[in-house]
Amino acid sequence: MTERWFPDEMPMPAASAETVGWWEAAADHRLVVQRCTDCGRTRHPPGPVCPRCRSSSSEWSATPGTGTVYTYTVVRQAFIPSLRDKIPYVVVVVELDGAQGARIVSNLVDVEPEEVTVGMPVEVVWEDMGPELAVPRFRPAAAVPASAGATASAGARTSAGGDGGRR
Repeated sequence: MTERWFPDEMPMPAASAETVGWWEAAADHRLVVQRCTDCGRTRHPPGPVCPRCRSSSSEWSATPGTGTVYTYTVVRQAFIPSLRDKIPYVVVVVELDGAQGARIVSNLVDVEPEEVTVGMPVEVVWEDMGPELAVPRFRPAAAVPASAGATASAGARTSAGGDGGRR
């Protein structure tokens, strides 16, 4: 089992016909996005038809598991009692590298909320919730080449208090 950041009482995600392939890849610690086989557009969350060309033909496309913080919020209220010891925590939207602009909503872990910035490079880390369920979380990227870090942070900005992102 991997490290756990959230309690067992958290609601479990539900798979649908459109998302089952995504959850199967996640159980294997592979971060994928859905790609239209007709026009090539990637999307997340997965859906039954391409929003660009309306095709129902798609495949799963692997991503490197890295990206940048597109926006975020800091949660300071425990919405379920078992989260009381986990607050504050960060909910983040990550723009995935190699996914043509596809984004994923997750949590940013292993970082203090006031250190989070829009444009921050991040990498996936998996939280195993059971033998057949893994949830992708993100943490600050371990090492970013100087040129990549400068590019990623060029458009970064933070809001007052560090509790927000793009509006």
